[in-house]
Amino acid sequence: MIRSYRVEEGRCACAEAAEGIEAAPSAAWIDLLEPTHDEERAIEGVTGANVPTPEEMAEIEASSRLYLADGVAIMTAPLLIKSAGPYPETTDVTFVLTERHLVTVRYAEPTAFETFAALVARTPQICAGPEQAFAGLVDAIADRLADVLEEAGRQLDALSRAVFSPDEKPSRDFHLQMQTLGRNGDIVSKARESLVGIARMVGFAREIEQVRHSKAVEHKLRTVARDVEVLREHAGSLASKTSFLLEALLGMINIEQNAMIKIFSVVAVMFLPPTLIASAYGMNFEHMPELGWPLAYPVALAAMALSMVLPYLYFRRRGWI
Repeated sequence: MIRSYRVEEGRCACAEAAEGIEAAPSAAWIDLLEPTHDEERAIEGVTGANVPTPEEMAEIEASSRLYLADGVAIMTAPLLIKSAGPYPETTDVTFVLTERHLVTVRYAEPTAFETFAALVARTPQICAGPEQAFAGLVDAIADRLADVLEEAGRQLDALSRAVFSPDEKPSRDFHLQMQTLGRNGDIVSKARESLVGIARMVGFAREIEQVRHSKAVEHKLRTVARDVEVLREHAGSLASKTSFLLEALLGMINIEQNAMIKIFSVVAVMFLPPTLIASAYGMNFEHMPELGWPLAYPVALAAMALSMVLPYLYFRRRGWI
């Protein structure tokens, strides 16, 4: 699908599908969402730039992600998606920057694109030209990643309080806690991947002659670069916290398992002396003096009970149970 955004008489006009192709020549931002082959060819005819295929976008070499082709800047970066769901992912998004157009090619729907489109509708001047649209869109992406990291940080703080709760009977739903930790750790990891890609892309864009001629855009990208660097440091601290909480949870699980094993060991030791006594009097020898004693049975029971109580009192006195 094609969406074309252009500013007309101080207002932002958005056209989709066939109308988007017709409006593309005058559009500052052309957004391609899962484009078909015909849509790609149509936009290439309008912009004169090559629209990369999904296979080309998936290349991981820096030279394949950030390069100039006939004066057109082609930049690809991984963006975090589905951060609110159980399985966060990243998707590659390509930014094609020409003298007259910004073309974005994507096969998923990052939240930042919806946010920026709504912002363009309110303040059309941020989409007055391709450079302004690029700077504003990258800024929206960085803001979205900041929100995602803030939410991940809050969840990790809540998890930390649950793990290190001072209550006598803190929550010990380790399965749920490990799931929460794993999901947030995955989000932080993918957010760092996105931030690295954005940092490289912004650094590359700031060296483009087309961008350097606009002081406002260059200033905007410089601010985004600083924000991204701060977010990368924050993501690094969250990654360290995730590793710490993982070790803490594994330690708590080990402590719980040791406590259960200790209980079983104490119970086994307590039942060992009574078992020994019962085994002794369960032997079938002909001459056993106690067999003819009227009080033999209650005395044997008392001895077995005493042999259980004494180890229990000893363990309690030593603080083992």
